[in-house]
Amino acid sequence: MADAAPPADAAPPAEAPPASTATAVAGGGAAPAAAAGAQGDASIGLVTQTYSNYVNDIQAAVEGLRQRAVALQADVPAQLQQLQSQIEPQTQEIVNSLKDTEAPISLAPAQVVELMGWSSILLFAMGIASIVSAYLLSPILGVFLGRFGAGLLASVILPISAAYYLREADGSTAETRSQLLYLAIAQGLLLGHAIAYTYIAGQPLGFITPLVIAFAYPLVAGQVGNAHAPLLGGILGASFAAQFVVGLVGGALSGSYLLLALLYTAAAAITLQIAFKNLQAPQKLHLYQILLVGSFLFSKALVYGLLGGAAPVEGAQAKPAQH
Repeated sequence: MADAAPPADAAPPAEAPPASTATAVAGGGAAPAAAAGAQGDASIGLVTQTYSNYVNDIQAAVEGLRQRAVALQADVPAQLQQLQSQIEPQTQEIVNSLKDTEAPISLAPAQVVELMGWSSILLFAMGIASIVSAYLLSPILGVFLGRFGAGLLASVILPISAAYYLREADGSTAETRSQLLYLAIAQGLLLGHAIAYTYIAGQPLGFITPLVIAFAYPLVAGQVGNAHAPLLGGILGASFAAQFVVGLVGGALSGSYLLLALLYTAAAAITLQIAFKNLQAPQKLHLYQILLVGSFLFSKALVYGLLGGAAPVEGAQAKPAQH
């Protein structure tokens, strides 16, 4: 029996694509993948190269620092020797000034009165500022500055910076005196924060020492002339006696009170001795006023640091930052 013929309208069987066409189709899918892989490799290479450059830069910087450190280590002895050669004459001059109690005093009484008179005003203004700072501003200042840093800034850094900045200024002008007043107020604010709520048994009013010296100097000089030891001893004795009487009357006499009174008297003595030896022109009076005020602040900060306590002691003054 013969096989049935396919229907006349049946579609012819599909022909297989040529081999070349199949290969092209397969290759069209692999080409984008290869291109993407090559682009990823290039990106990783770029990042790697960039960081390699950074590593090279860091190594070069470290090597540069090492070479500078080696050079600095080699130069330090020479620099220290040079600094020592510059400081030694000045230090020896200061020591000689402090030891000299024989040479007659040639400094005019008016200059001593001006030196001590304006210093007393500076110390009084500083005392008021320290009270305001201790009671009102210390919490605010504490956000930006620690207590130790405030004390160091007030008693050391600010005076040195001011002396350098005003070294060429005319200390006899109202402008320079105003600048010293602003400086004293700033120092008082910082010191008030440094010793806020720190108590000692008693303390003298700092401005009394230069105030008494300003009044006593012409009187003592009128009695003993320009004799060095009697004149210096007379004015220093008067200032300490005044502090003692004030403490006795106010009931504030204590170890801390007497220690501070002695330190204030010593600071005044050092300032006067240096001025007697080196002050040649009244235009430089402000440098000695900066020295006096700074030494008073340093003395006060030192005593508070050594003897101060967080709780009031019996008989302690109610105002912890008062000058």
